[in-house]
Amino acid sequence: MTMRKLLVLLLMLPLCSSCFQAASELSVFAAAGAKAAIDEICQQYEEQCGVTVSVTYGGGGEVLSQMMLAKSGDIYIAPEQSFMEKAIAKGAVIAQTVKSVAYMIPVIAVEKGNPKNINSLADLAKPGVQVAISRPDTTLVGQYALEIFQKAGLADAIGENIVTHAANPSNLLTMLIMGQVDAIVTWHYYAYLNPDDIENIYLPAEQVTGIAEMQVAVSAYSQNTKAAQRFVDFTTSEEGKAIFKKQGYIVDSEEVKEYWH
Repeated sequence: MTMRKLLVLLLMLPLCSSCFQAASELSVFAAAGAKAAIDEICQQYEEQCGVTVSVTYGGGGEVLSQMMLAKSGDIYIAPEQSFMEKAIAKGAVIAQTVKSVAYMIPVIAVEKGNPKNINSLADLAKPGVQVAISRPDTTLVGQYALEIFQKAGLADAIGENIVTHAANPSNLLTMLIMGQVDAIVTWHYYAYLNPDDIENIYLPAEQVTGIAEMQVAVSAYSQNTKAAQRFVDFTTSEEGKAIFKKQGYIVDSEEVKEYWH
């Protein structure tokens, strides 16, 4: 064997090891908020491994219910740890395969240009400011919003300005862009998805009561758990995390400490 051929084989080893005996098709149930990153990850995985990856997108709880009802699917991608905890409790995923891939920080989001000059939690309590949060009983960011208001001693004052509780963060975004509210409490990465429409007001780390971890796991219904695990490993690899970072997610657990103690 010539030295050139040996070098070619060595360069191919990482790719072969990640795709060795991969299934010809994988099915993913994923949070809609991860779509931009997951679409790119799937494209790269298909090109490198020759595996067709089909993805069903929706709310974290919605796609989990669909996966459980169909009793099929190879990978579940949860937008927040609360959904993955539910999946584990219901036996829908293999618990030991759960990995975190990205993090989201709760922020105040306002219309681009910040016309109401909202710069802090106290500004959300000003007369006439219309605030929206997502439902605290069904969304983690809605739960965090109430905790943040309470911790700051502003629960009652801001509560008087909350005009609606949206079903999910995506609905909040629509309300803000349409000018129906002045400010929302949502995940930081939505501003990266809509840079021309909204901007973030980051809270001091001591005011933040928690963050969200986007997590990936092998489905308990997978017929090819080894192939599914390889996709999980690829998604949470440095290559996969770089794609999430490009989409505005935080992927370094140490960086998270800048926003939440």
